[in-house]
Amino acid sequence: MNTSTAGTGTGAASLQYALSPITINGLTIKNRVVRTAHGTNIGQGRMNDDLIAYHAARGRGGVGLTIVEAASVHPTDTGTLRLHDDSCIADFRRLMDAVEPTGMRVFAQLNHLGHDGAPMAPYDKPWSASAVKSPGYGWTAHEMTIDEIEEMVACFARVAGWAREGGLHGIEVHAAHGYLLQQFMSPVTNLRTDRYGGSFENRLRLTMEVLTAVRSAVGSDFVVGIRTGADATEEGLQPDDCADVVRAVVDAGLIDYVNVTYGSCRRPYKIIGAMHEPTGYELPTSEPVTKATELPTIVTGRFRTLAEIDEVIADGLADMVGMTRAHIADPDIVVKTMAGRAHEVRPCLGCNQGCLGGFALGRMACTVNADVGFEVDRVDAYAPAAHPRVVLVVGGGPSGMEAARVAALRGHRVVLCEASDSLGGNIRWSRLFDGRSPIGDSVDWLAAELVRRGVEVQLGTRIDAETATAIGADVVVIATGGRPPEDAVSTAGVQAAQAFTSIEVARMTKCPDGVRRVAVVDRFGAYEAIGVAERFVGWGVDVELLTPHKMVGPRIMAEQVVTPAMNRMGSAPGRLTVRTGWDAAAGESVVADAVVVIDRVAAPLLGADAAAHSPTGDIEIHVVGDAAEPGNLWAAIRTGNAVGRAI
Repeated sequence: MNTSTAGTGTGAASLQYALSPITINGLTIKNRVVRTAHGTNIGQGRMNDDLIAYHAARGRGGVGLTIVEAASVHPTDTGTLRLHDDSCIADFRRLMDAVEPTGMRVFAQLNHLGHDGAPMAPYDKPWSASAVKSPGYGWTAHEMTIDEIEEMVACFARVAGWAREGGLHGIEVHAAHGYLLQQFMSPVTNLRTDRYGGSFENRLRLTMEVLTAVRSAVGSDFVVGIRTGADATEEGLQPDDCADVVRAVVDAGLIDYVNVTYGSCRRPYKIIGAMHEPTGYELPTSEPVTKATELPTIVTGRFRTLAEIDEVIADGLADMVGMTRAHIADPDIVVKTMAGRAHEVRPCLGCNQGCLGGFALGRMACTVNADVGFEVDRVDAYAPAAHPRVVLVVGGGPSGMEAARVAALRGHRVVLCEASDSLGGNIRWSRLFDGRSPIGDSVDWLAAELVRRGVEVQLGTRIDAETATAIGADVVVIATGGRPPEDAVSTAGVQAAQAFTSIEVARMTKCPDGVRRVAVVDRFGAYEAIGVAERFVGWGVDVELLTPHKMVGPRIMAEQVVTPAMNRMGSAPGRLTVRTGWDAAAGESVVADAVVVIDRVAAPLLGADAAAHSPTGDIEIHVVGDAAEPGNLWAAIRTGNAVGRAI
């Protein structure tokens, strides 16, 4: 899609499509902005106060429709929201009490992960169409009997009824992403020979029975929809197959809208495309499905602005558009944009560090928004400080900028000193790697916020203990970042005529003379090594990636960026080879034209010296970001935010 208008909308007048209401089966939704279902695990299986507050904040921000995270309807699938008994009715009522005043409509998404589910006692195996292995976990599923299929259909219907009784506005049946219903639909995972296997009609039978039962449970005057989409594999369901699914359920009169997605548990990096995917990356596979019906349709695909939504709807590609991660990053996108403040929207980076990375650790978070999931605790966290102080932030990377932003928001006088001639820290260079440009949006936004909040920024300024004291700081925040260890190259175990840092490679516009073979030694395990390797193989250079870790990029496995990068490098003119578990001390030296060693340690601190030089000895010292512990952008912003709130 053409995204030239992204972020340029100045208010409601220029967004006639995105902000217009739509009616689905008698239910009016105030605008076309949707938050599609997404696992958070904020409630640890229940609709608790934290999860309710998370959704209510997005309602206050102006979202038209929220589809609550995929709910497990049966204990053979644990899920992140478990609707296995009628206690969920009261939970839903509490949710709706909080959300109804905002005008946001709320649907429940009903699901079963099939062979990707984790069963609860007394079940020892997840259920699926056939006894096939889970691509995510490797276990073999239990092939459902006819009685178990009937039990599952009844569970979908029962939970739908509970959702209506709990006051929700609609139901969405999840038949995508390679989960149970799509496992029955796909010839790859459905090997049955009974009436649920074989022909397309038979493979669709379970979905038809579930939708029929759900419709019967909620009645004709309640919204029911389906989520469908190609599974992103060559042998699985294609867009035209999903269009046939839509035609069948529409002809049967079972649904009121269609929500189109992409990817599957066999290609998870296509479900939640990271920053290397362009805006609207799902549209080519969504369009054949949305064109198969006159019912209202929803599409997704890394949309971040209302201007982008407006363009999709104006082009007739869908009636509504999902902005899910964008609203994790900033719950107030709609109200800010309507007020002519689109430039103030905190941008989603598509980095997947906090959302998927946090989820992998047990609970969804956000790289750029430290408050996600903690809306209850942080009601007064940014209130004006009782005793405003002078805060000196040393270092203008993302952690220091976030600390300065929050401290200024709370009314402190903040001075930020950066030794270089620009803000952003290492993100300035990380954004130069192929497919990583959006990561720089974080520091661009923070820099603008520092201006808006009145932070005094001094570039090209080095701070020592005496000058920190001379500024009159009550508080010093050390945000001096990380650096490569001094012995990085000498202990790399590589013989090479030239040595580069990852920053130098990021800034290169052409291959250095005489470089035809490069050794990349990755001790850190994040994205830098991949970015360096991709830069060189793109120039036709042979790269050997050497890492002591058991895999490439162990710090970023949850972000769904490693496999796509490896796929891209597989078709590059250069050749990439990988050696994991590599020990330079134990093996023979590698010979190359150049070596790039990727590692990071905390930069030298001035904290103790600053405290010692304080006339009263009571300067308060905080250390944040890589200066405390080298990590990722999520950790940098999170620690900066915490200090800003604590000052």
